[in-house]
Amino acid sequence: MTELSIKDKKLFSSIEELFLKKGHAALGINAISKKSGVDKSYIYRKYETFENLLEAYFIHKDYWSARVSAVNDAISNDAPFSLRQIIDYYLHTQFDTVLKDHQFQKLMLWSVSEEHELMKSFIEKREQVGEKLFEALQSEMLETEVDFRAISAINVAALYYLGLHAASNNGTFCGLDLSTAQDQQKIKDAISFINKKFLK
Repeated sequence: MTELSIKDKKLFSSIEELFLKKGHAALGINAISKKSGVDKSYIYRKYETFENLLEAYFIHKDYWSARVSAVNDAISNDAPFSLRQIIDYYLHTQFDTVLKDHQFQKLMLWSVSEEHELMKSFIEKREQVGEKLFEALQSEMLETEVDFRAISAINVAALYYLGLHAASNNGTFCGLDLSTAQDQQKIKDAISFINKKFLK
């Protein structure tokens, strides 16, 4: 990851603070320039557009590209894990991330609240992670009448929603208190149980 200049650090810090406090609606060239003290001429000279600035910031945060690399490493031939263990770990970690990472929560809400080119690029990276796993899992899937991709879509969506639900201090869902480590673990155990029904 390249070292940021002082001005870029100020810009990125301001984006993070605005995004966390007020969401994506608060982001704009004027607001970011004012909060960071970095002149708009620098922003336009270096990044050309507001979208390019945001993309540079989120790439610097490295949400999905790091996961692509991690998945590639995990499914290598000499990895000491079964593919089902990797799927379990990936989904459990995703749940933990949504529960704890406020910025990731904001990103998820943005991605489902409006159409935006930047969000499309994040969704594409997320799909790259999933596709790598599905390709590796072809020989590991058990014979069932239900498509494992559909099961995975339900699992991923459910974990996103449950994590967001718990993070918004509405912790109880189906009688489980998702603000507690004990009931969070029950969700993870349920995901592992489902995967066991479809994977060797």
